Amino acid sequence: MNQQVNLEVFNERDYPADKKPSGYPDWPPQSFHVSHLNEDSFKTPGFRPWSLSRDLGMIAATGGMVDAHVNRRARPFNAEEISHRHFHNVHYQMIYVLKGWMRSEFEGHGEILMKEGSCWLQPPRLKHTVMGFSDDLELLEVIIPAKYDTVMLNEPPGGHPKA
Repeated sequence: MNQQVNLEVFNERDYPADKKPSGYPDWPPQSFHVSHLNEDSFKTPGFRPWSLSRDLGMIAATGGMVDAHVNRRARPFNAEEISHRHFHNVHYQMIYVLKGWMRSEFEGHGEILMKEGSCWLQPPRLKHTVMGFSDDLELLEVIIPAKYDTVMLNEPPGGHPKA
């Protein structure tokens, strides 16, 4: 479902100086930030040892509101290590495939193959399982808020509890 957003353009003299950028009241102050590619900036984070992550610096720039990072695979796909059904307790999670492919199962949507150029939004608490990925997979993730919980579930893809 595509929804058209009508953006308005104003002349400076007609624009209220005190108009807020949105109706969201709790956004922390933001600072200007630039992140340039440096191959040494890809690190292995603690909870995804099969992934190298490049922090784009948005956590600090947005006062903890937004996390933006690029993930690469650190080693080949291993279902026993990776294919665990889980969800993230977030307000917003957008993923864009920069390179390679990834196959995931999403609650109520089944298995979907995402490939270079694919983009998806995972609503809060959407149960999902990573089913496979290419060795060259690279993803851009944008998540709000930057600090969030991941909940591992005791059920296989499709949602039937394990014995």
